[in-house]
Amino acid sequence: MIIDAHMHLWDKVHGQLGNQNVRPLKDGVIRIGSQKYQGMPSWFRDCRNSAELAIAAFDEAGVDAAVVTQEYLDGNQNEYLLRVARKYPNRFFVHGLMDFRKPSGLKKEFSRVVRQGFRGIKCPAMFLPKLRRRVRLDEPTLMEIWEQMEDRKMILAIDLAPGDIQVSQMKQVLRRFPKLKVAIGHFGMVSHGNWMAQIRLAEFKNVYIECGGIIWLFRQEGPPFRKAQNKIKQVVQTIGAKKIMWGSDYPRTMVDFTYRQSLEFVTKGCGFLTAKDKGRFLGGNAAALYGFKVRKNTSGPRMHITEL
Repeated sequence: MIIDAHMHLWDKVHGQLGNQNVRPLKDGVIRIGSQKYQGMPSWFRDCRNSAELAIAAFDEAGVDAAVVTQEYLDGNQNEYLLRVARKYPNRFFVHGLMDFRKPSGLKKEFSRVVRQGFRGIKCPAMFLPKLRRRVRLDEPTLMEIWEQMEDRKMILAIDLAPGDIQVSQMKQVLRRFPKLKVAIGHFGMVSHGNWMAQIRLAEFKNVYIECGGIIWLFRQEGPPFRKAQNKIKQVVQTIGAKKIMWGSDYPRTMVDFTYRQSLEFVTKGCGFLTAKDKGRFLGGNAAALYGFKVRKNTSGPRMHITEL
């Protein structure tokens, strides 16, 4: 079974990057402030990143299910993701987004996402140290949220700032709430500063590491991403393969590479992994963490016409 442990969906982009608004244009182009960027593949004509487009990509590549995370860049997509979860319950696990940049409103937001039925919450924590009034992961208001999440057996998906700037704060959270289930994003922002400090957080019992966006972090290298494979090997040698999960960061990384390329550098590479460990990395660990019903992948990737 193959599970994408880090991808995105949105109905309409209406986000922020720092103090700049992010707005959709057309043909996958977005505007951040006054600058235009190719924010998603150009065939996203209306800039909608729908579940149906993602499922088509999954079926072509042989992916069974996915974990949907969120980002302030895209804007809050909670309402859309609830509809997706109801329509495709076996294909997606969705996280609710809360505005951790404004701690005073978190209790009210948390009550809302719980009522809505979210079983996971996303915290884009990398922005918190940059705020005029810095927000710490271990400050009282956030600690109350983590405590309630632990009590409700919810999952925290969190992207930490590059390096180890937030690692000591995260350790305080994990020591206080040892049963809190956590997925650290972007493979600890691999190769940025003391990134292995983030990886070693997986030494805590309920902490996992997902590699969503790793091909973006090694985009200058390109397929088969041998440097990225070497970093995965380094992590396996440090914490083993029971805590790591493959992820694509779909669809942003698809402005550079295909969805299948984001998967095949693992399926056709990473020869240092045993078959059992590769199975864990590609889906077994994510199935255990997010509660997907495990089944054997029988479809595999579709044959391309260019293979004839």
